[in-house]
Amino acid sequence: MSTPQAKRRRLNEAAKTLQKPFKSHPPDISTPSAASIYTAEFTPTGNNEQRPRQTVTPHQLSVAPSLPKSHASKSLVSRPSFSKLSHGAVKKSSSKPSLAREIMQLRNEIQMLTQAQSLATSSQDEDLVILIDKWRTASRAAAEELFGSTRDRVNRMGGVGAWMEREREAKERQKKWDQEELDAQREKLEEAKENGEISEEAFDEYSGVEETKVEDEKETFKGASDDSFTMDMMLKTLNIDLDLIGYNKEAQRWDG
Repeated sequence: MSTPQAKRRRLNEAAKTLQKPFKSHPPDISTPSAASIYTAEFTPTGNNEQRPRQTVTPHQLSVAPSLPKSHASKSLVSRPSFSKLSHGAVKKSSSKPSLAREIMQLRNEIQMLTQAQSLATSSQDEDLVILIDKWRTASRAAAEELFGSTRDRVNRMGGVGAWMEREREAKERQKKWDQEELDAQREKLEEAKENGEISEEAFDEYSGVEETKVEDEKETFKGASDDSFTMDMMLKTLNIDLDLIGYNKEAQRWDG
């Protein structure tokens, strides 16, 4: 802690320093403003401290605040420009997504129009008709070749009656295999239902699945009372649509 003597000593040293004469350049007395300069007066304080008191002329008071005003005005003028630029930049960037969407939409419309034009002016339908005709011609040739060998085989088996019996036996065996597969699937569904793997509705839906094969033996072998093997019988046995391949059952010939 400083003692009163030490404080007084520092104050006296500061007062001596302040009492030293102030050295400055001699003023130019040719101008009126040179006559008014700062003057320092020293007044003693209670602690023997002397502080300078400065006086300022009215001319200096009017000139001194002018610098901050100009600086402030410049800063205020420059700020709106940056805000305007930033606002414009944001506005410009926000318009980019909408422009990109419009361009993409126009491209899609152009692509759709191009496809429509290509479909309208193409000869794809004509090409398909030509391909269908080629397929029918090749299928009919293969059916004729197969029909000759199959008819000979049916005759060696004892005629259409014996062949029909063998076909029925084959279908019965196939039906039995399909039923066994359905029973096994049903057992799995019941086990899954007991374990909570499937819901009640799902079980009812799956358990209601039945065999969808249609027994059309009467339609297949209709008109075979004369014990003759015909082309439509062979085609139906092979699950070939007569209209698709172009065979007339009543006339027993190819159409077209």
